[in-house]
Amino acid sequence: MRIGIFSDVHGNLEALETVLQYLVQEKIEQYLCIGDMIGYGPNPNECVELIKNLGCVSVGGNHDYGVSEKTDIDNFNDAAKTAIAWTKQKISKRNLAYLTSLSLRDVDNDILLVHARPDKPETWKYVFTLAQAQEQFAHFQEKICLIGHSHIPIIIEKNEETDKCTVINKSKVKIKGSGYRYLINVGSVGQPRDNSPASCFVIYDTKTSYLEIKRLEYNFKLTQEKILKAGLPETLASRLAVGK
Repeated sequence: MRIGIFSDVHGNLEALETVLQYLVQEKIEQYLCIGDMIGYGPNPNECVELIKNLGCVSVGGNHDYGVSEKTDIDNFNDAAKTAIAWTKQKISKRNLAYLTSLSLRDVDNDILLVHARPDKPETWKYVFTLAQAQEQFAHFQEKICLIGHSHIPIIIEKNEETDKCTVINKSKVKIKGSGYRYLINVGSVGQPRDNSPASCFVIYDTKTSYLEIKRLEYNFKLTQEKILKAGLPETLASRLAVGK
């Protein structure tokens, strides 16, 4: 089975459409969404509708939960708070109900989906370091744990026999069999933060066991124009050009 995996769309319709068009061409059979469909970007309803129509397994992110008032946004930065308030005014009742229904964790075929991290997903803490990643393996039993939230893609492989965790510095990796587990940040479709403006997502082929982090250029200038026209903070537009 070929699985398309993505996270942190953040209301960026141009990025999402570009990624989904590519995934259709790649004959993806299943989709997984690791949260934050909305927030920051100018097209929350359109993005939620597209994701819903995929029939994918999805979990909620902190922005999804912020808009649905299932989490406190006091710790959000000013731009994020402004975007949450704007999105609340724009989101349809139907799409708000969908976002409210999303769980913090879900499991699909020995793959755990959780937006932030598996130990305490409701606290929305990040995984930035190898040491932080290694701690998380004690909090899930599945072969693979998929996360987002930091908007920075990374593949961590754990050797269960030696208890050693290793950063795999390749975009394509073969998922090893018994004795190995993985924590993988799938990056961000709509607001990359690893110094590249290109959308980031993952394709996992369960038949070949290869998992690949993919990047695609999209028309971020159009997204920038729409952000500014909507009256959202200028920084939410400017950062798209530099991937920060």
